[in-house]
Amino acid sequence: MSNQTRLDVTVVMPSFNRSALIVRALDSVRHQSALPHEILVVDDASSDDTVAQVEAWRDRTGFPVRVERLAKNGGVAAARNCAMELATTRYISFLDSDDEHLPDTLARLVAALEESPGAVVAFGDATKVTPSKRTPHAMFGAKIDIASIADPVGAGRYRLRDAKSAFLKASLIATCSACFIREEALAAGGMPVGYKMGSDWLFWLRLAQRGDFVFVNEDVSLVHRHPDNLTRPGAAADTSIAKLAGYTAILDGALGISVDPAQRRLVEGFVDERIALLRYQSSLLGLEGYRRYAKLIPGRPHQSLMAHVLADPKSAMRSVFCSFKRKQGSHSSD
Repeated sequence: MSNQTRLDVTVVMPSFNRSALIVRALDSVRHQSALPHEILVVDDASSDDTVAQVEAWRDRTGFPVRVERLAKNGGVAAARNCAMELATTRYISFLDSDDEHLPDTLARLVAALEESPGAVVAFGDATKVTPSKRTPHAMFGAKIDIASIADPVGAGRYRLRDAKSAFLKASLIATCSACFIREEALAAGGMPVGYKMGSDWLFWLRLAQRGDFVFVNEDVSLVHRHPDNLTRPGAAADTSIAKLAGYTAILDGALGISVDPAQRRLVEGFVDERIALLRYQSSLLGLEGYRRYAKLIPGRPHQSLMAHVLADPKSAMRSVFCSFKRKQGSHSSD
C-alpha cells in the first residue's frame, strides 16, 4: 500500500446490484496518481453480493474503504446524501459503481478547486464507452463552446461566467467527472430526492448559487453505457417527463433554486420545447402511450387530451398510425 500523501477528498460510490462491475470502479480509484482519503461505498439495499465483493476487494488490496449498508432502497440521490453526511473530508468526488476515474482525475480536480478561490465545483469532461466504441469529450465538449460561457484561468482551466444559466436547460456534467466542497453541498441542501433521473442536474443548480464552477478541459472519467442502461422503449418519453418535473420544481421554487426574470423565461421556453418533444416521443408508442404520457406532464395533469391534439395534431395522428402498425404487425406474426 502506498504511503504517499492522500488528498483531502472522499470518493463516494453509491451502488445497487453492481456485483459484476464495482471492482472495476474501485480499481480505477486505487490507480489514481494522487490517492483519496477513502472510498465511501453506500449500498442501496442490494440483493446480490455487491457488499461482499467490496469487502473482499478491500481485504485484498488494503485500500481504505468504508461501507454503509442501507436497509431500504431509496435511490441514488438518497445514497449520495447519506455519504455526504458521513464523509469527513473537505472535498467529495462522485463515482458511480459502473464507471471509472482516469488516473489523474482526483489530482486535477482537487488542484483546480484549491487554486480557484470562490469555486465550489471543479469538473472535467468524460469519454462515453459503449460496447462498440469510445467517444471522447462526450458530455461537455460536444455540446458547449467553452469560450462562449467561460473565461480561461490558466493551465487548461476555465471559470464559468454564469453556471446556473449554463445548466438551466440540462446538466452537461458527468457526475463522475466532478469534485466539490462538501460543506457547500450540505449547505445547499444536498441532492434533491424523489426524482427518477436528473437529481444530479438539480444538485449542480443548487451549488451554482454557492460559488463558481471551474472546468478542466480534458476527459477525467469513463462513462459506461452497457446493456443495463441503453435505450429501451419509452425511455425517451420518461426522460422528458423527468426533465419537465425538474423545470416545474425550478419555476415553483420547490428546490430553493432561484431564477431571475430572464432565467424564468428561458425555463418556460424549455418547458414548451420539452412538451412538444414529449408529444412526438409518446406518439411513437401508439395511442395508448400518447394518452398515458399526456396525463403525466408535471404541472399540467388536468390538461385535456383534446388540448394536446389541438396543439400538435400531427403527433396525435402519428399515435393512431403507430397503433395501427403495431396491430398489423401482431396479426402478421400470428
